[in-house]
Amino acid sequence: MRIRRLDLTRFGRFTDHIIDFGSPEDGKPDFHLIVGSNEAGKSTLTAAIVDLFFGIGQRSPYDFLHGYDTMQLGAALDLPSGTREVVRVKRGARLRDASGQAIDEGVLTAGLSGINREAYRMMFCLDEETLRLGGESILASQGELGQLLFSASAGLAAFGSTLTRLQETADAFHKARARSTELLSFKTRLDVLKARKDEINVLATTHAQLVQDRDDAAAKYETSLAERGKSKLRLDEINRYLSALPDLAAVRALRQDLSTLAEVPQPPAGWAERLPELITADGRLKAASEIAAARVEQIRGERDGIQVESSVIAAGPAIDALHTGEARYVAALDIPKRQSELAAMTGNLRKVAERLDRPDADPSKLVLSASLVGKLRGLIDRRSGIRERLQSARREHARASEADAAARQVLEGFGPAKADEASVARLQLVLDQARASDHVARERSARRIVADLREKLADQLPQLSPWSGEIDQLNAVRVPTADQIEDWRGRAETIRQALVTHGSDIENLTNTAIELSAKIDAIKTATGLVDDTAALASRARRDDAWLSHRRAMDHATAEAFESALRQDDAITDAQLRQTSQAAELRQAIQAMATASAKLKRVEDLQRQALDLKMVLDRETAGALSAIGLPAEMRLSELERWLSRRLSVLDINASLKSASTDLRAAQDDAAAQIERLTSALKAAGIASPDAAFDSLLVSLQAIVEQRKKHGSDLANAARAAETHATELGARKRDLAEAQAADDEWQRDWSTAVGSCWLGEVPSPPGPDEINQILSLLAEIPPLEVERESLSHRIEAMKRDQEQFVHAVQAIAGTLGLADDDPLELASDLRRRVELARLNDQRRRSKQADLDQAEIVQREAMERIALHEAEASTLTAFFGVGSLLEVSAMIDRANRRSDLERQLKLLGERVTAACRSQSLDAAEAILAELDQSQLETEAATLTARLEGQDREAHDLHARHMQADRALAAIGGDDAVARLDEERRTLLVELEEKAITFARRKLGIAAAHQALQIYRETHRTSMLQCASEAFQTITKGAYSGLKTQPSGDKEILLGVMAAGGSKLATDMSTGTRAQLYLALRIAGYHEFAKTRPSLPFIADDILETFDDFRSEEACRLLAEMAGTGQVIVATHHRHLIGIARGICPAITVHELPA
Repeated sequence: MRIRRLDLTRFGRFTDHIIDFGSPEDGKPDFHLIVGSNEAGKSTLTAAIVDLFFGIGQRSPYDFLHGYDTMQLGAALDLPSGTREVVRVKRGARLRDASGQAIDEGVLTAGLSGINREAYRMMFCLDEETLRLGGESILASQGELGQLLFSASAGLAAFGSTLTRLQETADAFHKARARSTELLSFKTRLDVLKARKDEINVLATTHAQLVQDRDDAAAKYETSLAERGKSKLRLDEINRYLSALPDLAAVRALRQDLSTLAEVPQPPAGWAERLPELITADGRLKAASEIAAARVEQIRGERDGIQVESSVIAAGPAIDALHTGEARYVAALDIPKRQSELAAMTGNLRKVAERLDRPDADPSKLVLSASLVGKLRGLIDRRSGIRERLQSARREHARASEADAAARQVLEGFGPAKADEASVARLQLVLDQARASDHVARERSARRIVADLREKLADQLPQLSPWSGEIDQLNAVRVPTADQIEDWRGRAETIRQALVTHGSDIENLTNTAIELSAKIDAIKTATGLVDDTAALASRARRDDAWLSHRRAMDHATAEAFESALRQDDAITDAQLRQTSQAAELRQAIQAMATASAKLKRVEDLQRQALDLKMVLDRETAGALSAIGLPAEMRLSELERWLSRRLSVLDINASLKSASTDLRAAQDDAAAQIERLTSALKAAGIASPDAAFDSLLVSLQAIVEQRKKHGSDLANAARAAETHATELGARKRDLAEAQAADDEWQRDWSTAVGSCWLGEVPSPPGPDEINQILSLLAEIPPLEVERESLSHRIEAMKRDQEQFVHAVQAIAGTLGLADDDPLELASDLRRRVELARLNDQRRRSKQADLDQAEIVQREAMERIALHEAEASTLTAFFGVGSLLEVSAMIDRANRRSDLERQLKLLGERVTAACRSQSLDAAEAILAELDQSQLETEAATLTARLEGQDREAHDLHARHMQADRALAAIGGDDAVARLDEERRTLLVELEEKAITFARRKLGIAAAHQALQIYRETHRTSMLQCASEAFQTITKGAYSGLKTQPSGDKEILLGVMAAGGSKLATDMSTGTRAQLYLALRIAGYHEFAKTRPSLPFIADDILETFDDFRSEEACRLLAEMAGTGQVIVATHHRHLIGIARGICPAITVHELPA
């Protein structure tokens, strides 16, 4: 696929711009250099080509000149199916043909070999930034060959850094012997949840006691707050009364002051502010009126002193009109000079006629018509071209004859073809199939993998100790499943927790029983109380003694009954006297019975747990014995052993697969050697027992030799045919040139004979006619100028006479004496200017007088208004002057201030007493004694301080009890902790699965890189090595590899000896290395699929001229495979590129 023509219709800074790349020429590189200044649109060109192929994106940075919906690109593309016109727009059917009809995107997809936008940008677009990132990717990959080859062919400059970031992400979750991984964080969080659960899980009796403590503290705290509130309310009431007493005294004082100002009227709002202005304006207005009257009289006197000449002003227009006539009068003084010029011009016309050898002829009669002059000049202009064409045709005919003879001689020198094209094609097919085979890389890779796997198997088999046996026996062993092991672990953990819990409960209950027993003994010892059982027994003995006494009614039974009765009464009296101790003893005995029952139940549960542990131990021991492992092995050790077993089995399976791959590669190698041997034998060359590489070289030499012979013969035949065709064309050109010369001679003779030039005895040639025409061209301008000068002299004479008559007429009107016209006109202008100036001054003074009179009237009006306003103020207060008005306004303002203060104090007193009116508040305050209120306030203040401390202590006790209860939690806190633990385990499982997938993906990527390296290393490395040597001007002789563990590292071989790691090269050299790898990747792509346009934007920015020259050489070689487009703003690269590739096409971008 290639671009024949690119239409930048509306894109970026381009409007209807076309770049025509043309058709490729056979045997010549398809190399194009686009030159433009900075900001000329070189980067826009790359974006336009990508958008043309894959569509204009949703948001484009190139819509700054043309609207987003109007952007349009077009092109003529050379596709495998032929040349196709396409148009790319943003709206509607986005891909269209030249007629505007929608076409399928598959048309371009097939031509692009199915690659997408990102792949195309990475593989076929290169700029300075990509080169820089490519150099950095060499550092990131540490020179690893697989990564470098893959990155170069795919254009993925950041492939190595991407793998590094993935590995860092995986290590952040889990890495052996690391101390701060995400997995360790999960384990820490699980431990914290378990500790919190153990902390809040307590007995019900403890919880009940904490609830009672909290409720008691809350009740006491509420009671304390109520008492404090009552004290605070009373203290606030006393403080309000105490604060209102001074305000009430101030109210009474203000009432006394207001009584003295009751007769002062209240002026309207604004009089106080207006009064100072009225006082100051009185004198100012009178002074302004006097100044205005004086100004009127002054201006009137100045106006009357100016005199105006009305007659001179009336003659003003006529005097102004003299200016034009005066200029013409002065110009007419040059009449003698103009007459001399007329005589000289007439002499020049006679000289022209003499130079034409026609001295007696009228010059105007010698002038030729315009059509004849045009025809003669056309024939003169055509003459040189016709003569040159005839001479060139004769030279080209001679050269073509010599070349045709030489080509025929070369063709006759070739013998018959050594082989036909079909046999060469068969040999080439065998050769291509052998080169395309990857059996060498597969065999080398398989051998290395087999050796590595055997070594790993030998290392890991001893780790299965104490188990022993063959690898096949290991696969046949029946092992417990992961679910079964998890079941064992769960059962063991359940039993362990039960034993721990039961043991702890037994210890706690035993301690409780001991404490209760001691408490019962202590109560009995201290109080002499008996328990309820002993009391009931005493009562029963009393009742039995009474029954015996009733039956016998003797002295002995009476004493026995008395003794039993006294003992029972003593017990009852003791219980009545020590009711609280008896209740405490009764509770202790009940708690003792409960603890004993619980202890017996817990001991039964512990025995059951021990029985379950014995059953589980026997089950796991039987499973381990069946495998051949010791019965005392722990489950964690068993899991590690099973993991090592799976690893060994996986290695064994991989070893078998690698061995199969090795045998397949060896079989493919034998088949390829057989095909090469047969092909050489068919070509007549024997190669007994030769190696694959030797056979490949031999067959390549034969194919190249036969191709070269056929190509040379075909080239010679084409050259002979081309030269024969060229000779025929040159013969036709010679005949056409001779006919054109004969036709010109006939036209010349006809044109010259049609005018007076044909009357000359010897007709002049083209050169003489050219000179004659130049002389004839001088006559018309001279004739026109002579006629114009004659008319000008006559007009100047008329202008003189008219000016003199006009000046004399004006002077007679004004009574002036006759004088020189110029001096008289100047005197008239001075007089009219003076008269106009005086008239203007008089008019100006009149305007000033009118304005001064207006100012005088306004001043009188302001005085009248001022006096009316002052009379209003004095009449209101009944005074005679504005100063007295000011005193009255001050007294009115004083009364207003007192009234405001009285209102404010009244509101404060009313609010303090919580009454509806000031009189009611006065009544309340009159009944109070200030000294008693102050005494009560001091007492309440002291009481509040004690109540505050008490409430604070009670609140602290309540909060402490509440925190203790909250720490235990009577709700579902334990269940929520279990739920949080399960959620955490689910999250951990998801992250572990992601970790495993990422690790497997990284391993797969490394293995893919290894396979890619083995498959492409030979051809790509060789191509990159040659390109690198070229770019560096031989500073490096090439590239080679060096094993490093399971990788191969790329080295640069220096021409001076020694080698250098890719990571040790300078920044510029690494960029050159990356360019060499990209060139190799391009050639590798072109081997298997059709080439695509390669675009490079200013990639030679950092290259000097020598390296730029070599880079152009490599790009020209790429252009032999496909279309290469290079954009630059360095114009000196044009010469460098043409020196390397004369067939390069240079395109200019407008500035």
